[in-house]
Amino acid sequence: MEALDRMEVQNAIKTMDNNQKTIYYEQKKKNPGVMAAASFIVPGLGQFLMGKIGKGLAILLLCWLVVPWIYGIYDAYNSAKNYNADLYMLVYPGQTPTVS
Repeated sequence: MEALDRMEVQNAIKTMDNNQKTIYYEQKKKNPGVMAAASFIVPGLGQFLMGKIGKGLAILLLCWLVVPWIYGIYDAYNSAKNYNADLYMLVYPGQTPTVS
């Protein structure tokens, strides 16, 4: 998660109670399966949806090599998982993310 995104989240949750934080987290989190499926259907689309435009464009242009396409699927899935973990740690500082 980029620094600007972190600041946005921190400012948004300052005055929220736990119920509001939960709703905020659920709305902001990314679905790793959807990101991987998007990259499977259109190489690089998962990266585009995650905001990684340069990486998505590179994968799209090199997908005919197959390896970048497969990497793109893997990367989109992991990027979404990492984004969700970072988001959780910002919304609920000091707590361990639960597997869902």
